Amino acid sequence: MGAVAKVVAHYPAPFWREAGLAGAAFSRTGPLQEIHDMSGPEGEPAAPFGFAHARTVRPGLELAVTAQLTRLLGPAAGVPDVLHVQNWSAEHWTSPSTVQRLADYSLFGHPLYQQPALDGQLHWASSETATEYAGHIEGALAAGETAARSVVTALEDTDSLITDLARVSPHQLTPHRAHRPTAH
Repeated sequence: MGAVAKVVAHYPAPFWREAGLAGAAFSRTGPLQEIHDMSGPEGEPAAPFGFAHARTVRPGLELAVTAQLTRLLGPAAGVPDVLHVQNWSAEHWTSPSTVQRLADYSLFGHPLYQQPALDGQLHWASSETATEYAGHIEGALAAGETAARSVVTALEDTDSLITDLARVSPHQLTPHRAHRPTAH
């Protein structure tokens, strides 16, 4: 999440749904570049969220966010009950010191991330391991599905091995011992 701020706006109701809007947008005219509806199926909690570059986190961000949401979702978006801003670039464990200068995303989706680790016991899944849409929610979902298929395949292979071992008689599993002549 390094150079990103996440903004969540809570409202009393998902008014954008009533207007026939999905609550999702990609925008280059405001601080939020990517916006999604994270409201529950029945609209509770009513909350769109978006991602902004961390460098936009400064005085006036809240006003710029509500203005942008108003343009995209309608006048009711201008008065959220609560506006939460999480600046991930300020977090010690989620942001390397060089994150503001990070421009090389060539390791996203790297083939090494597609391989299980620890003798097949660890399967990676995150937006950064995705081969498409890396760094975005869609990439994280795709990576999760890929990792899940990999785990299922590994388990099926294990089940196949167990089934094969069950067909082997105990005599076949006993270590072979060379016949030694006895001394008389």
